[in-house]
Amino acid sequence: MDTLNLNQAESASSPRIAIDVGVIVTDIEQALRFYRDLIGLQVVGEVTTSLIGKGRLVQLKHDQSLIKLLQMDKTPLQKSPTGLSVAFGYRYITLLVSDLEPLMQKMAQHQVTIAIPITQLSYGATIAMVEDPDGNIVEFVKA
Repeated sequence: MDTLNLNQAESASSPRIAIDVGVIVTDIEQALRFYRDLIGLQVVGEVTTSLIGKGRLVQLKHDQSLIKLLQMDKTPLQKSPTGLSVAFGYRYITLLVSDLEPLMQKMAQHQVTIAIPITQLSYGATIAMVEDPDGNIVEFVKA
């Protein structure tokens, strides 16, 4: 498997200011269809890792940030609770997007669960939230 470490490649030229998110998934191909094919994130690297357990890790780029999808060789025994208000801790990730309406139409066409439809907030932001294939919440904010 080809190895590309975006963090190292970019650090040689200039510092990268971003937040990266790691998501352990049950089926990496299904997760790639969601994050790469539906949302449009670009795959920039893939490695076989053994840092937190052996698995396949795919890095997808969203501007300067990465979403790192990891499918473990041994499926974890427990699943994090899904839903926005069911537990403490990290509940969702937010992606700034330039065109929210076509993205949400694409989500609906592919029967993606919509947690919150396109909503105009009182302070002017327009958002929507969906569930990825494992039930993790992804928020889109119109930039």
